[in-house]
Amino acid sequence: MHTPTSKPAAPPAAQHAATRSAMYALFAFLFSYPDADWVAAIRAGEVAARVQALHHALGNDTVHTAIDEAALSNAGQADEDLAIEYTRLFDTGPIALYGGLQHGTRMQVMEEVLRFYEHFGLGPNRQLNDLPDHLVAELEFMHYLCHQESLCLAADQDAGHWQRGQRDFLQRQLGRWAPQLHPQAAEQNAHPFFAETTRLLAGFLAHEARQLQVVLATANKVNAAHVVNAPNDLRTPTAQDAATAAPFSYPVHNIQAI
Repeated sequence: MHTPTSKPAAPPAAQHAATRSAMYALFAFLFSYPDADWVAAIRAGEVAARVQALHHALGNDTVHTAIDEAALSNAGQADEDLAIEYTRLFDTGPIALYGGLQHGTRMQVMEEVLRFYEHFGLGPNRQLNDLPDHLVAELEFMHYLCHQESLCLAADQDAGHWQRGQRDFLQRQLGRWAPQLHPQAAEQNAHPFFAETTRLLAGFLAHEARQLQVVLATANKVNAAHVVNAPNDLRTPTAQDAATAAPFSYPVHNIQAI
């Protein structure tokens, strides 16, 4: 009698990279313009649950205080409250969601961001008519790089190309300016939802930068041929974590293959 065999689980490092990819995708969702579905997910507690599940799955210290679930479930009293606040802060207000308006010169930043995208076979989605240095596009780019890292590790292949891309993009672009959004939001007395999301993003990016340095330094020391194991302080995501973290998906749309 033939007994069917279950598909072997992905290596811990591959699972970890996939979870990080999901976290970047979630942040891209959180910093998109709030539509009706966006507001409904916040009010239903789905956003707060998703953030908690992914942080738990990563098992890291991206935030030094408890996640404020009340803030992440606060969409205001009226359906349009968050949209109005988003416009006040980010669209017409003093907080730019474009890297070129936060550091360096605009054209130089956009040119370098585009070179990063093109190096990895991507480009802006021209149908959306937005610029490549928008926060959502840069978060989607990191989401893509982590996803590709996960695929390599699951196939027992060297993921250094994708890991170095993540490290370099954080050092040169996203990690240089996105953490500034939190103090800027605090200065503007931002709605609790945006105050908390900017805080979480700053903590996550700082942790990412540190961990990528550890992973790549470890790979260099041992001259790893294929797989880089996750650092010891990272807990392997479980099937239960994945189930908890999957209420909604986020399609990549600000960048696309070229």
